[in-house]
Amino acid sequence: MKSFRTLLFSSLSGVVCEKVIGALAAVASNHLFASLYGAHFFGELQFALSLAYVVSSAALIFSAQAVAPIFGRHPRLRHLVFYRAFRLRLGSTLSVTLLFLIVVGLLMQSSSGALTLIAGLVMLGEPIALGALMAYAETKPWVITRAKAYASGVRVLWLLGAAHASVGAVVASFAWPLEACVAAAAPFSRYRTLAFNRPRSLHGSEMVTRTLVVRGLRIWPAIAASMLVLRMDRLLLGTLMSKTDLGIYSAAASLIEQWNSVGTTLALALAPAMVFAARGEDQLRSKAIKLSAYLAVIAAVALVGSLFAGRPVFLAIYGPAFEAGVPVMIFGTACSIATFVDAGLTTWLIAARRYRLMTVKLVVTIVAIGVAPFVMPSVLMMYAPAVATAVSIVLFWAVVFGQGTRVEVAP
Repeated sequence: MKSFRTLLFSSLSGVVCEKVIGALAAVASNHLFASLYGAHFFGELQFALSLAYVVSSAALIFSAQAVAPIFGRHPRLRHLVFYRAFRLRLGSTLSVTLLFLIVVGLLMQSSSGALTLIAGLVMLGEPIALGALMAYAETKPWVITRAKAYASGVRVLWLLGAAHASVGAVVASFAWPLEACVAAAAPFSRYRTLAFNRPRSLHGSEMVTRTLVVRGLRIWPAIAASMLVLRMDRLLLGTLMSKTDLGIYSAAASLIEQWNSVGTTLALALAPAMVFAARGEDQLRSKAIKLSAYLAVIAAVALVGSLFAGRPVFLAIYGPAFEAGVPVMIFGTACSIATFVDAGLTTWLIAARRYRLMTVKLVVTIVAIGVAPFVMPSVLMMYAPAVATAVSIVLFWAVVFGQGTRVEVAP
């Protein structure tokens, strides 16, 4: 029991440190890039990265959700699973990346095309990201934390070097794919022999491959939907407004994303003690509601803080050229109350293993974000994604609670 508590504390502290370092690095990187190249290039970069991340979801068939359970349940098969999963990931990633680069090279021109081509390189870190899964399986979470800390530092240092050398936005944008590769390479280096050395026996190899493919295809729609939810706002608004306006919106949205990740992290950190230990559906639901209430209070306090300190902090990060993003950021912080509540209530669905309901929630959110910019007045277009996300969350949970106690704990 003591060892489990030690592992739990180590994992949670590692995740918290990783999130804090990542958030600080993201703020620093956005500050440097936006200050150096302005709102227009910042908007182009955000559009390019969003497009690359959404397209990369096509290569996530052999995702962590498909591979990690086998690592955990069948330690003797880890070498064979790692060996096969690496080749499957490598093949799917290279195919998607090559197709993406060819299409972008043919259809996009000027600086936006160059930025998109460079952003597409973030996909190349996916095959070697298996190292992080193995580190988790061997209960070494700080291996991943250190790697991501190093990667965040590399991104910031690259941008500082770009500022010192006065290079263009295209060169500076290499910071993001470089970060992705460094974050994946450090854990992978510990287990590279598993990827490149043939296992002593390939007995069961076909079964492992088939299992990875079947599980991957089953989980892939939810993964693709979650990636689309995170990046759809920038892709959609990037086609409806100028890249300068998109840069201003992205500046505000980036801060809101970092804040929302705090809610998700807190929910997953507190859930084992507050929710997952519950017995019975009634107790499970009540504890999830209690957790969501705590998170709502935290989000409300942040809203009050943003009303008083949001403007000077935002302008200190991005500069006066991004001033139009201040009300967008404050409004997004208000809508984050719904997101924090959702993070707490979602632990109920996780504990009950209602993954289909979670997928339905993602689909509802995607539809809402896709419709909102066309329903709201054009002058309020920057507020549309936050409104759509909050409204979809409220409607989804209203329907779930309106159905009574139909979500039961899975055996």
